[in-house]
Amino acid sequence: MIPTATAATPHCRLCRQPLAIADAISIGPFPKAAQYYPEPDEFAADQGVVLQIAECPGCGLTQLMNEPVDYYKQVITAASLSPVVREQRLALFKQLRKEFTEQPRAMEIGCASGENLPLLREVGYVASGIEFSPPRTEALAMPDGVANRYLLDLGSEEYDQYDLLISFNYLEHQPDARAFLQKCHALLTDDGKLLLTVPNLDFLLTSQSAHEFVADHLVYFTADSLETALRLTGFSLIDIQIINNQYDIQIIAQKRGVGAIASSKSALDTLVARFNETLRNFTDRGQKVAVWGAGHRTLALLSLSEYHRIECIIDSAKFKHHKFAPISHLRILPPETLLTPGCNIDVVLVMVPGIYPKEVIATINALPVHYHAEQFPPDA
Repeated sequence: MIPTATAATPHCRLCRQPLAIADAISIGPFPKAAQYYPEPDEFAADQGVVLQIAECPGCGLTQLMNEPVDYYKQVITAASLSPVVREQRLALFKQLRKEFTEQPRAMEIGCASGENLPLLREVGYVASGIEFSPPRTEALAMPDGVANRYLLDLGSEEYDQYDLLISFNYLEHQPDARAFLQKCHALLTDDGKLLLTVPNLDFLLTSQSAHEFVADHLVYFTADSLETALRLTGFSLIDIQIINNQYDIQIIAQKRGVGAIASSKSALDTLVARFNETLRNFTDRGQKVAVWGAGHRTLALLSLSEYHRIECIIDSAKFKHHKFAPISHLRILPPETLLTPGCNIDVVLVMVPGIYPKEVIATINALPVHYHAEQFPPDA
């Protein structure tokens, strides 16, 4: 009987959405591993494996539902750096080097014999690599700068340590693509860059090369699905190219900025300070202040302010009249309140959105009772 997929991968390797084996495409028998060469006494048992290929209905990632090969942590390849590839990578490393100050740290993930490390050092990186070696081979000397480690085994002491991470055609072997990319994210400095390549699924499909599927490769990326994977794991894409005669995708990515919320909070703090200063400018002169507007934005701002300096809130929405604002507990009154000369209001700060402030100010200025009316915040 030819082995097929197991229930070991019921969820997408990237977004974790459930996958249904019934929706997978079965092809085979294929060799059970790219690095499996049976001995004669294994011929009878060598039935191959049926690959179960699924496309995630959520994120769109194409993937095998089969178990990983037992050597997926290792880079096993007969390829070496040709003069052309060497010059291409040297130029790329040099270009990325310009992004950093003195002595940036670079690490290659799945670095095999470490051929890229001298190139990184040549252009100014402090370069190292990790390559997993199983117990039966770990006694062999590792190349200079290469540690016998697997990416997902690195601990928090390594976090935020690297300015550049590189990985060439290694991600596609990993059972947990999400965890792989998240670990890369954790290892990078805030301004760090990720350079990686993966085989190009679009080329496999457009060239009608389904025989390119292999048990070793568990995830198959298009340019779109690779960008999705990066977004889902905290990266933003800087550059993407199709290389090696369409066979591979190369990306450069960086950590997605997380400062937008912090910046917004800082802007809010500034706005509250400006509002309090405006209130003090009036109340310190003995003037009574009302606010026009009981929308959620205004009520939120009032709750953060020195609202004890405000007499009341004016709003035209009838369903809000004679209710109390949250936190400040200021009474919400109808506009007709301003028709009463003795309403104990001198200043009206108009705090409504969009095109309405000018209309409200014009309405206030047309009243028979005089008030100072101005918009807050004023137009930029």
